[in-house]
Amino acid sequence: MTHQDPLTTPAVPRLGLSAAVIFAIALGGALGTVARYLLDTAYATPSGHFPATTLAINLSGSLAIGLLVPVTEMLTPRLPLARPFLVVGVLGGWTTYSTLAVDAVLLGKGGHSGLALVYLAITLVGGVGLVAIGDAIGERVVPT
Repeated sequence: MTHQDPLTTPAVPRLGLSAAVIFAIALGGALGTVARYLLDTAYATPSGHFPATTLAINLSGSLAIGLLVPVTEMLTPRLPLARPFLVVGVLGGWTTYSTLAVDAVLLGKGGHSGLALVYLAITLVGGVGLVAIGDAIGERVVPT
């Protein structure tokens, strides 16, 4: 039996878009979004400052997605809604491309174009790296 990488062969399409899958995604998305909002509100970034909270949210989400993809792949036969709920829903709601874009534009408009570019680079490079690290950890905890 050959090992398939769960990052390139997701289990979700086999499930289709049943009402249960849509509900799991919606519930997870609501929970992730509320959690992000609460954290972002508790640690609001003043205008013109480095958006550390959004960066932490997006990087932690990247690590969690990398970790959870192989773990939920193992769980899918027994818990088919695990990936739609956790990865697509919770972490989809937790991470935020739109806030990343707004923060970068606001930094640029405030005369901090260099900081905006650093922020975007850290998010992109850090996010990709953390997905890879999470995936490597996830692959180690999943029995073969």
